[in-house]
Amino acid sequence: MKNLYILLVIFLMPIGLQAQIVFSEVGAGFSSWSRIYTTPDETSLLTNPSLDNGKTNTVIVPSLYGKLDLSKTFALKGSVGYAKNSFEFTNEVAGLSRNEQLSQAIIPIGLTVELKFPLSKKSGVVKEGQEADEADADKNVKVSNSNPKSFFIGGFGLSRYFIQHSFSRIIIGGEGSIPESKFSGNDYGLTAMIGYSNYISDKLVLTIFSQYNTGAYDQRVYLEGDNAGYEVKNISLQGLEFGVSLGFRLN
Repeated sequence: MKNLYILLVIFLMPIGLQAQIVFSEVGAGFSSWSRIYTTPDETSLLTNPSLDNGKTNTVIVPSLYGKLDLSKTFALKGSVGYAKNSFEFTNEVAGLSRNEQLSQAIIPIGLTVELKFPLSKKSGVVKEGQEADEADADKNVKVSNSNPKSFFIGGFGLSRYFIQHSFSRIIIGGEGSIPESKFSGNDYGLTAMIGYSNYISDKLVLTIFSQYNTGAYDQRVYLEGDNAGYEVKNISLQGLEFGVSLGFRLN
């Protein structure tokens, strides 16, 4: 995956050499990320895990981003989000109560190359300085403002997912309770994005987008019993994301 970062830099170098790189936009947004499980899911840690494949799990992801304009067509977007979810298993049998809770936080950090294609342009009136001569005092020159008002955007990029689990097990009427324990790790994935951006004022731009995420991470599942060891489950991160963002143009 690190080689992909190197290829991305090599790809961007000629673009950066041809144009002045400008830190152009900052913003915030939120999205709905529907993860599609083709593998076991996070409940593998629980005593009674889900055995269903092909199901979805949707979480809301608030995010922040910043953009560098590399040229009129290309931009480099960096983003960071925060997704939180929880899973629970409760069972009571013959006076034995078992409650397990798993809280999960995923922080996706992304780097995306965006391509933008103008769909329409703004127009307006620019007033030139008035001359001292009274005959020229009211002259206005109408010109077209060439700044695009709306864009179709597309892009591809890399994401690094930082994952933290908090797991606890409380057993009443028997042994085997586990105090709250935290596990963390990270992994990589690829993304592909399309969207539509529109200037709602001279400085504010509203973007509606859809993004497909790939990736997975390994999760250890410890087996019960003395010296039982553990097995590794590969948990999918792939899924479709729909979102909206509001950006502030800096130039």
